[in-house]
Amino acid sequence: MRAIAATLLAMGVLAAARPAAASTLSVAPIRAELSSATRTAVITVVNQEDAAVVVQARPAAWSQHEAHDQLDDTHDLLVTPPLFTIPPKGQQVLRVALLREPDPARELDYRLVLSEVPSTAALETNELRVTLRITLPVFVGARARAAPDLAWSHAWLPDGTLQLEAHNRGSAHIQILDFDVQDVQSGEHAPGALHNDGARYLLPGSSAQWQLHAGAGQAPRAGAVIIKGHSDAGDFTVTSSPGAPQ
Repeated sequence: MRAIAATLLAMGVLAAARPAAASTLSVAPIRAELSSATRTAVITVVNQEDAAVVVQARPAAWSQHEAHDQLDDTHDLLVTPPLFTIPPKGQQVLRVALLREPDPARELDYRLVLSEVPSTAALETNELRVTLRITLPVFVGARARAAPDLAWSHAWLPDGTLQLEAHNRGSAHIQILDFDVQDVQSGEHAPGALHNDGARYLLPGSSAQWQLHAGAGQAPRAGAVIIKGHSDAGDFTVTSSPGAPQ
C-alpha cells in the first residue's frame, strides 16, 4: 500500500511576522488490518526533514457518532515503541499487536495516533512550532465473515440541493472513495455538478451525509436517482427513492 506524507496543523496559531515550522513524516502502509490469524502489523514512519523529530504513538478505539469520529483510550492494542526519536532523513519501524480476541461477528475499529513531541530547543526560540498529528485506521476482522451493507436515502431541498445519506447496517467498515448521481428518468447527471470525490469511512452502524449543490436556478427533483461510486469494497450502483433507504 502506498505511503502517505502528512503535514497537519494540530497545535498553534499562525501569527504575522513570526516564522512557523512543521515536521513532515511519511507513513506506510496507511492502514493496518489484524485478525485472529494476523495479530501483529508493521508500520514504517520516515522523517523527511533535516532535523530529528520525537514522536509519540498510542492506540485509540474508534467510533462514529452523528457523523463525527471519536477516539477513546484502549488497552486492546499494544504499540511499540510508544515514544521514539527519528533521526534526520531516518525511519522508525512500529509494531501494532492485538491483545484481545476478535469479535465473533463484527469488525473492531481502532486508530493509531502519531503525535509529534515539540523539542525543548524549538520552544525556547521565537519560532512558532506547529506540531504534527497523524491517525491511521486499524481494523480487526471478525472471526466470522463480516461485510459492509449500505442503505441509501435522499431528499431534494427547496434550494435544489440534493441531500444524500448512507447508513452502514453491515458488520464491517466501508471507505467510500467517490460517486456520481444520475437522474433515473433522463439517464443523465442530475442538475448541476452532482459529483463527490471526498473519501470517507463509514464504520458499522454509522451514517454519513452529503449535500450536493445543483446549478443556479435548477428546480428540485421528485424522482429516484442512481448513485454510482467506488469504495475499498468495490464499485457500487444503487437506485435511491426519495426518503427511502435502499
